[in-house]
Amino acid sequence: MIFGPLSWKHRPPHALSQPSDNQVLRFLQDGTFQITVFSDLHFAEDEDSIKGPMKDARTAEVVKKVLERGSSQLVVLNGDLISGYGTRADNVTLYLDQVVAPILDLGLPWATTYGNHDNQAYSRSADLLRREQDYKNSLTQNMIPGNSQAGVSNYFLPVYSASGNEDVPEVILWFFDSRGGDEPHDWVDDSVVNWFKETNANLTQQYQKTIPSLAFFHIPITATYDFQTSPGVNPSKEPGIDGEKVWWQGRGFDDQTGHDVSFMTALSNTDGLLATFSGHDHDNDWCFKWKSTTANQASAGDGVNVCYGRHTGYGGYGNLARGGRQILLRQETLTKEVITWIRLEDGLVPENVTLNATYGQDEYHPLQQHIELKRSEFEGAGNSLQIVPGLGLTGARDILSLQVPT
Repeated sequence: MIFGPLSWKHRPPHALSQPSDNQVLRFLQDGTFQITVFSDLHFAEDEDSIKGPMKDARTAEVVKKVLERGSSQLVVLNGDLISGYGTRADNVTLYLDQVVAPILDLGLPWATTYGNHDNQAYSRSADLLRREQDYKNSLTQNMIPGNSQAGVSNYFLPVYSASGNEDVPEVILWFFDSRGGDEPHDWVDDSVVNWFKETNANLTQQYQKTIPSLAFFHIPITATYDFQTSPGVNPSKEPGIDGEKVWWQGRGFDDQTGHDVSFMTALSNTDGLLATFSGHDHDNDWCFKWKSTTANQASAGDGVNVCYGRHTGYGGYGNLARGGRQILLRQETLTKEVITWIRLEDGLVPENVTLNATYGQDEYHPLQQHIELKRSEFEGAGNSLQIVPGLGLTGARDILSLQVPT
């Protein structure tokens, strides 16, 4: 007996997608832009048993609860939406409908990078992209068409100010396909690296300035593994869960490092790149500042912050509490810092950090208390987060396990 996708979750794209006059991403009037990142949702596991639909329903609830507690302008699905190895029939696009349903119910746009398990067995990244493009809320693109070796989800999105002026973006969001799955090369292809360098140079020339940027890709770069090996993750300076050996780009191909040197070099040489975000390793959710050279990387990371997300789905291995990563950008400090935290499905924030010039030197110490900040205490403040010097993040809908930098 094959259970397959839950029928109550499946609705045709035209019924789910709300018309939008403007899909342009913008900062809010208060000068903030928030992103929620979900990684490793892993819909479609155990498709041939009742456990599969139950896991998928729980994952959809994670997405819904995390989004309802925040005020994001964009959702990023950072790979492994589908457990391709778990599918037993050619119905993967129905699972894609389930993945995006809670996002659409809240009227939010999303952008996707595909992961290795999205391109495995009956699941194909190209099919998922075609299905996504039926939805008006999907911003996922393929800017390198006709190059199957490059993967699918390679593109960028500009984010503009709230003023309506679209002359110069405030931020560029880059998305890269790290491939893998039935495509054995599990790293960002050199053709994508060349496109990235050329496109970024063209944008800099077009706007006559360096635009701050973030980058998203599913499989972490080798520099993450090198940092974990030496000097290692310090829980006071790189707070978060360090629960497994990094599975770097190229490890799935031949267990060797060095396949992503071109990509790492391009990232490290990109002026204005503030941070990168990956998934893939379900038991890791830490960030580090990439500065040192490594055995496989001749150039240093130039202070780029490198982060994991949080395992979102009830499919896949791992026993961590499920959730997502929040990213907060503020126009007034855009070139100086990125504020980010993990939000769990029960509302707790077990870790939050400020990725700035001193990240990796600052020490973070969890307070042994949970603070609930009720909405009535912040009347008139809206849903945006407030930055309190010395305390980090507070907000009208936050329940925080605060970590204090010293």
